[in-house]
Amino acid sequence: MDHAPVWQSLVFASGLFRPTQNGAPTEPVEASFHANILDCRMRYVVRSPEALNISDQAVYFHLCQRIAAGKFIPLHATHDRFAAYRSAIAVNGLWADKSMAVVKLSLSDLAVGIGLTRTGTNSQAVLASLNRLSQATMQRQTLNRDDIVIDTGVGRFLAFLCCDNEVRIVLHFESALMAYKRNGVAWINMREHRSLPSKPARRLHAWLTAWASANSPKLVGLDALMTNVWGNVPETPDIRKDRKRTLRKAISEVGRLPGWSCVYTEMGNQLLVRKPGFTGTTAQKGKGAPVPPVTATPTAVTPTHCATTPTHAAPTATKVAATPTAVLREAAPTVDVEELIFGL
Repeated sequence: MDHAPVWQSLVFASGLFRPTQNGAPTEPVEASFHANILDCRMRYVVRSPEALNISDQAVYFHLCQRIAAGKFIPLHATHDRFAAYRSAIAVNGLWADKSMAVVKLSLSDLAVGIGLTRTGTNSQAVLASLNRLSQATMQRQTLNRDDIVIDTGVGRFLAFLCCDNEVRIVLHFESALMAYKRNGVAWINMREHRSLPSKPARRLHAWLTAWASANSPKLVGLDALMTNVWGNVPETPDIRKDRKRTLRKAISEVGRLPGWSCVYTEMGNQLLVRKPGFTGTTAQKGKGAPVPPVTATPTAVTPTHCATTPTHAAPTATKVAATPTAVLREAAPTVDVEELIFGL
């Protein structure tokens, strides 16, 4: 179905993904949150040398969607290529030997998956997103009941290896686990997401999908929504006024989606939101488009060796000709889940 099961904690991580303007100066990102993973209380800090934008968010969502659909290669610690992929994602310490999910696809397929057309410009756009995501690092700490650190680890958000006409992408363990198990996730309706015309609306849609209820309306203030969409408090009254105007437009875009209800309170500074019930959607057709999820455990496949030594993308970001235009709170603890199990 055309939904992406996304780790809720990353959707709620304030400032991790945000609407950015083309040509704006780069700003570093640091987002921290807590979650429960594999019966462990965890603290995470995600850092990036530049902001992760809404296109980067869509690429991340589509990777989760493909993993949930079984479109990945399971890679165990005993495989002869495991060390190369572990080196690419630079994971050390905690969970360094966990199995990995390798997603193989072309850049044009990835562009189609996030709602763009198959053009060289859009392929460069998703390559730029992969570069930004691969430069982000995730620090993880296991905590005891007294919030004392008992184990640590660090790794990249994702890594990708370039092989001929395709890329092979490894997502960090937690998101791959959640997408595969489909437990403790926010089901992002990708058809809705792709249909939204503005970047703030797509960020708002993701946050509301993870937060809102389909059973009854929930109340949220506009100031809180601004922080969750842009990741920070406006620095000046003019910026606040401009963002509130943009936010109201984004609310209108989301509210027009079938089944969504976004109603202002009498004072106009709060919003009552209810999302549609989760019924699933038929995936769009076409090469590179999302496919229905499999019910059986995927069969392990031996990754084909590249003709040359895979290139690690994170240390030096690939340059793109231009920045193309797309065509067309605290995180709630994640429920405990079992370890990701791959078929043999």
